[in-house]
Amino acid sequence: MEDRKLPEYETPEVITYTDEEIFEKLGPAHTGSLRGNSVF
Repeated sequence: MEDRKLPEYETPEVITYTDEEIFEKLGPAHTGSLRGNSVF
């Protein structure tokens, strides 16, 4: 049996967003918001 080398493990990158950044990326239709803190 051949010696098989496992691929090198890379830790996953963690990305965090503020509420404002999420709203900007998704828009009001996806966040359920009309303006600011208004929720349907």
